[in-house]
Amino acid sequence: MLHLLDDALESFLRHSVPLDSREVDVAFDPPDREWGAALNRPTVNIFLWNILKDGARTVAGTRPTVTDSGVVYAAAPTPMEFRYLVTAWSARHEDEMQLLGAVLSAVNSHGSLPEAHLSPELADIPPPELSLAATGAERQSELWNALDGQLKPGLQVVLRSYLPGPEPTPAGPPTEDIGFTLNDQNTDRTVSRRRVSGRVTDEAARGAVVRAPFATTRVDGVGRFAILAVAGDELVIETEPPRTVTVPDVGGVVVD
Repeated sequence: MLHLLDDALESFLRHSVPLDSREVDVAFDPPDREWGAALNRPTVNIFLWNILKDGARTVAGTRPTVTDSGVVYAAAPTPMEFRYLVTAWSARHEDEMQLLGAVLSAVNSHGSLPEAHLSPELADIPPPELSLAATGAERQSELWNALDGQLKPGLQVVLRSYLPGPEPTPAGPPTEDIGFTLNDQNTDRTVSRRRVSGRVTDEAARGAVVRAPFATTRVDGVGRFAILAVAGDELVIETEPPRTVTVPDVGGVVVD
């Protein structure tokens, strides 16, 4: 994924600054002294120096999704933060400042990387958010010391994106009903209860209220529900028009 973000950033900057490929190079190497000494053309360096999990946006759990082959449960993607140091390199200081200023203007005027610059492999995630980081001068100076490079003005550019989760897990066969018994030790009284599973094939019914004589629930995002009921109870799915179904002696219900 990292190389895809590199490609998207280069495409964005070449188009938005713009950076003519015949006049200005774009590089992603660590900008140390040896690298800088080998340059022979104006260059914008985009160095990925930090990768962080974005805990403020983390979402746990799985989500049911309907596919052609059935229902699968997919884990939420992992939100990530990618930090880049962007610098301009040229034989003339004035050219460096002009390049860096143009990059600053392009980044500051966009809240995300436009979809036109994203490869098809990134189509399943939202366009990465683009911003300037509020990082102190001391942190940037430490970075230059680590690179053994020449201290230069640079932009701390942040991309916020997502790593896809693991492969979805196919859902197992649905539970049709659940029976349970409550025993009162003081009176020896036994009470039986049954929770009936249902499936509604009409997609328009998702989110609709389901009513039993003594319980209420809703149809979930994949057309299923479970409700407290016994054999012979009439279930009403509040669609337009309403649908009704009778709970059988064994198993769940299907509503067309």
